[in-house]
Amino acid sequence: MQSQTQIFSCLVDEFFRPGPLIVSPDTTVREALAAMTENRASHALVADSQRGLVGIFTERDVTRRVALRCEGSEPITAVMTTPVRSIKRSDYLYRAIAKMRRFDLRHMPIVDEGNQPVGIINLHDAIAFAASQMLGQIDRLTQEGTLDGLREIKTAQVEVAEQWFADHLPAPEVQSLLTHINNDIYLRIVEQTLSDMHREEFGKPPAEFEAIVMGSGGRGENFLYPDQDNGFVVADYPDDEHTRIDRFFIELAERMTRDLAAVGFPMCKGHVMATNPVWRKTLPQWRAQTTGWFARRSTFAAQLSDIFFDFQPVYGDGRLSRSLRAHVAGLCRQNPVVLQEMFTAETERHVALGLFGRLRTERDQPENRGKINLKYGGLLPLVGSVRLLALRVGIEETPTLRRVDSLHRAGVLTDDEADEMRSAFNLITGLLLQQQLRDYRDGKKVGNFVHLHDLPRRQKKLLKGSLKAVDSLQKKVRMEFTGEIF
Repeated sequence: MQSQTQIFSCLVDEFFRPGPLIVSPDTTVREALAAMTENRASHALVADSQRGLVGIFTERDVTRRVALRCEGSEPITAVMTTPVRSIKRSDYLYRAIAKMRRFDLRHMPIVDEGNQPVGIINLHDAIAFAASQMLGQIDRLTQEGTLDGLREIKTAQVEVAEQWFADHLPAPEVQSLLTHINNDIYLRIVEQTLSDMHREEFGKPPAEFEAIVMGSGGRGENFLYPDQDNGFVVADYPDDEHTRIDRFFIELAERMTRDLAAVGFPMCKGHVMATNPVWRKTLPQWRAQTTGWFARRSTFAAQLSDIFFDFQPVYGDGRLSRSLRAHVAGLCRQNPVVLQEMFTAETERHVALGLFGRLRTERDQPENRGKINLKYGGLLPLVGSVRLLALRVGIEETPTLRRVDSLHRAGVLTDDEADEMRSAFNLITGLLLQQQLRDYRDGKKVGNFVHLHDLPRRQKKLLKGSLKAVDSLQKKVRMEFTGEIF
């Protein structure tokens, strides 16, 4: 079970062998062979300081080329394999495995952002780590980077999630894996869009930037087919360059959101996307905007802040988003009034419990009568209450369960309260994911309504207990923010 979680979240950087044998392009074949013998290496990477990795020289090259026609005085560039396939150290390990299997590679160089080699990955070692039963899933989740290929990944993602559930993987871990795959699709679409724009008249990005996802994607808690909640954080640039530079990022945002929609990420109905200038700004503009949100005492500003608190980068090195997160965390500490407004907005979310603690089902929508909306009647009240408590004490982590753990360590939640929130989160997310998978299999629109008739008596009892715990948490939050005692 643990290997399933690791393989879809492990980065190449956490796995590869450091310290590869590297030779310069003017190294002779004889010198390269001597270095390989001395270092007991089966390969040597060929790189220069300007272009980075330019080739690889392996035992296969020795048997296929050197032994037949070389004297040994030739430069290594005459017999090396080029161009060489490589993968970035920041990429996912499962993509490295798929790439080596697809192109029949036993070794693959690892490069940094400047294309300089930093290590080597061995297919045998990686496969042993992945476990043979995972290879079919890896192949399905690593299609080519075309829109059709990425659309197939979204389809395969649902089917693989069913397998994870069948293997009794906890729902929060399935959510984490779904988020990893979704964020990887984001990354590949941004990279492909940048490549297309570079070949056209737009050229390279005129400023450093990061693409961020917010909401469930920012917390690592995606369900099936999450809406697009994204934005850009751009490095500062002169004001007189704004029209030229922003034109590039407008084009990038429009192409990115269009392609995301094409592969299965619905457009955000609230326009929380990089196409909206509210969510496409330089780092100083983001700081000014969030400061303004905190200064305005309005439910609208609080709702915007609420959306924005859970975010993470899906493209870029994270420096800009880390700086922005530190700024927002500082604003929380300096302006507790905004948390009060967020609390006011949070009170509009009611736990799905009626009189005498009965489960409250939908009454207004005929098609959903007898069903309970677990997202709005259970999950969001839990997530929002935990987030408010975390922000109040300066916890910057975004995943809900990590926030619960941090609140527990800080003494904000008792042992019993922390256990109840973990259990409630696991149960509610599990029921929601199971329902969404059922909707998908039945050809229905994937939603958030769970029919009580589909739940065994024991699950109903557990759900009622979990919602009571969430209701108690909401009352605790109310007491923390208003002093009212229930």
